[in-house]
Order: sequence, then C-alpha cells, then structure tokens
Amino acid sequence: MRSVNLLPNEGIVAQFDSVRCESPDFKGCESGELTFTTMSLIFSYTQVKVFGKDIEHTFLWALHDIKVVDGRPQLIIDKGDAHQCDILLRKGKLELRMDSHADLVTLANGINKLITGNDEDIVGAPKTFISGIAGMLSDAGKEVTEAFGLRNTANPKSAESKMVSRACAGCGAPLHGRQGTSVTCEYCGRSEQL
Repeated sequence: MRSVNLLPNEGIVAQFDSVRCESPDFKGCESGELTFTTMSLIFSYTQVKVFGKDIEHTFLWALHDIKVVDGRPQLIIDKGDAHQCDILLRKGKLELRMDSHADLVTLANGINKLITGNDEDIVGAPKTFISGIAGMLSDAGKEVTEAFGLRNTANPKSAESKMVSRACAGCGAPLHGRQGTSVTCEYCGRSEQL
C-alpha cells in the first residue's frame, strides 16, 4: 500500500488494493489503490511508460462532496457479482469496482456511518442462489399460514388471539375468552371452544 499524507485530525478507515475506478477527473478506467479515510477517498494508480519514468497519479474526493438526499448518501450498489459502487458527488460520479463483496460492504457502510453518524448497514450479505431460495420458502410459508388461518407459535405477537364473547349453546349465558381456546360455562358446566 502506498503511504498517504493525512491531516492532523484524519485517520484511515480502510485501504483496498486492485480497485478499478472511473471518474471524470481522468480518462477511462484505471486500476489502483483506494484509501478510505475519515475525511476523504484517495485513489492512486501508476501510469506505466514504456520509454521513460512511470507516472504516479493521486486523486482525492472529500466525503462532504458526496450527495446526501433525505439523510442518505447517494451510493448506487450493484446487486450482482460486479462488486460495484457508484458514488454520486456534487460534481460528477465515481464508479468503483471492488475485489470482493466484503470490501464493498466495508466501503459503503463506512461512508454511510461517517456521513450520517448512523450505524445502520446499508449493504448486507450478498444475495446468493441459496439465500434466494430460502427467502422464497419463507414467503411461501407465510402465505400458507395466512391462507389456512394457522397460528405461528414461534412468534409471540402472532400467537396472541383477540378476546371474543359469545353465548353458551347449553344455557345462553355469556362466555368470554381468547379466540381458539376452550372455556367452561360457569352456569351449566358445558365446555365450548371460542
């Protein structure tokens, strides 16, 4: 990793190798190192020259230049395998392609935390084929439960039934209790399910 000059009150949050970056500040897409600090994003790459000395390039974008709408930094996260994050700036856009989903999570959630002060993750685990099937099965289970009026005893809120009242079939006395439970009439002793 390259050394980075920091301000006295600035610290490094994370550093990433082999980041592909596209920006209006330079032509095309370059591969280099990204340093994420508490105040900025710093991208460095080397332009290799066949004849002559290689040229080092460093670009810096302040975190306060990232657009924020409704208290959320404007980050467009690719949901596929590209591990891409587009960062909308006040003037322009950065397109970053990371090596792994873990790097993408570190960058996006770190930017969100530093800009908003909120610890809420805006990027979670990657969606995989297995997690997609698990989500579909979970949704199907909920639909079956609702369709047949089954109760979910694992969830205490859904297990709570509403209070109901009705007349005893034996003597006509009022019966009170939770829906689906058995009660005994205090007058005639008959058991009934509400």
